[in-house]
Amino acid sequence: MSLRTGHRIRWIVVCVAVTLWFIGLAFNIGGNAVHLVLLVAMALLVYELLVEEPPPA
Repeated sequence: MSLRTGHRIRWIVVCVAVTLWFIGLAFNIGGNAVHLVLLVAMALLVYELLVEEPPPA
């Protein structure tokens, strides 16, 4: 898997997690546990900031 593919997969997961969080809040699904979905999205965004990509060849 290339770095670009991993980057795209992580961003797709972040977008899906934020969408699920909004849906969970709107329909009161999962109670307070729905906030863990947002925590996962935030953790992935922090990982994106910390991951080091090699310079282009």
